[in-house]
Amino acid sequence: MKHNYKIIALLLTGIAAIYTSCHKLDMAPNKSTVSKKDASVQIAQSLVGIFNPENGGFDFKNGLSMPTDLSLNKKGKIKVQSVDPKPECGAKKDTTISLNLDQSDTSKLDIWAKVKYELTCTNGIPSGVTANDSLNMTMVGGDFSMILKMGENLTLRSLNPGVEHAKYSFDGPVNYYAKVGYTKPTADQPNVEGTFNYNFKSIVVDPTKDPDFILSGGATFSSKGSIGKNTWNYKGTIMFLGGHKAKITIDGTAYTADLMTGEVN
Repeated sequence: MKHNYKIIALLLTGIAAIYTSCHKLDMAPNKSTVSKKDASVQIAQSLVGIFNPENGGFDFKNGLSMPTDLSLNKKGKIKVQSVDPKPECGAKKDTTISLNLDQSDTSKLDIWAKVKYELTCTNGIPSGVTANDSLNMTMVGGDFSMILKMGENLTLRSLNPGVEHAKYSFDGPVNYYAKVGYTKPTADQPNVEGTFNYNFKSIVVDPTKDPDFILSGGATFSSKGSIGKNTWNYKGTIMFLGGHKAKITIDGTAYTADLMTGEVN
């Protein structure tokens, strides 16, 4: 059966980079059998998923706009239908939205998202937003199943309060989990499961620049998961370099990641 769900590609891009070469057992204390470079690919791909609004969650390219009406489209994207042009200090948006698509008895998509935004002010001038998002997605196809979960608890602050489309910074944790299982897994399509826990710090965003909207900042992370019978369990740091690039460092070894494609060098 041919599936047209675009989110399949997003998920597989998000956590299942191609893993076909043979790897010797890593005798490091965490006994990971996935190399640091291959793990960095998984981390890079999860960042692509986090910063791509089609995976749900906060749309960083929308800036500090206060939404008044939200919906989900069939790709799982939280779509902003309208915004308040002059929100009052303390304005809140707290809602739950869901989407269910059943194309057949064996092909189903269920998405649930909870979104909570609150406007913050400085001296009576809107200056930031707190965003608390949760996303749960389940997909079942003819020969596979997929689960995606993401949670964000972010504090965003304008770098020039009162100015529309001004740069802003954000801090806070984002947790990302995904699992793909096949009825008949193969070397090219193994079962994949990954957990990615991030703590972002002083990330500077220019919402007028797309796709290079992340200018600078950093994060710490811990990640563990499996690709077939191979596993990883690593901690490290991330430095955002601008130009949709980031430096991922694991145990002193650094890799440069592309935040659009998830490729790592």
